[in-house]
Amino acid sequence: MRFKFTAPIVALLAIPGLAVAQNQAAGGWQAMSYYSFQIPSNDPLQTLVWPDVIREANAYVTTELKRPLGGKNALVTALASTYRDGSRTIIVSTALSRACDSGANDKGAEIEPSICPLRVVTIENGKVTSIKSDTGCYTDHADPDLPAKNRNDNSYTRYDPAAGTISFRTTIGGRDVPSCARVYSLK
Repeated sequence: MRFKFTAPIVALLAIPGLAVAQNQAAGGWQAMSYYSFQIPSNDPLQTLVWPDVIREANAYVTTELKRPLGGKNALVTALASTYRDGSRTIIVSTALSRACDSGANDKGAEIEPSICPLRVVTIENGKVTSIKSDTGCYTDHADPDLPAKNRNDNSYTRYDPAAGTISFRTTIGGRDVPSCARVYSLK
């Protein structure tokens, strides 16, 4: 899917974590940062990457559950990484929403990642030039309430500017989850 429109890219600098885009020369794995969308804002994750998911969650809460949101958004969270390459900004994000397949949830189940919507958004010279959609693994960010072996679970990305790819992986309980490994071409 390809979109072309002007976006207020200055807002990219307003998001903690997004403002500190990674040094591509390092080529290392970057832990994705956690974001909650309950407080509406003009940040690019809410306005460019996930506005439809936020709208759907809000509609579900107000229409189906008949609960007022009181000026806030429904509970939608995301993991995201941002990379800068010259005039290009690349955002990789996966959102925890009702569209996710969250797997087993009984008390005897092991923790496993949720399979959720994933988007790779490329912005050049102030315009969104592409949005790639797929599914990716979402894992809870560092949470002291998790079992000790799961407190460092995370999803990671790596940008390879020479190959023009973003790699994605997830660890649960200190081990990589093979089904979560993906490579996305930006070309």
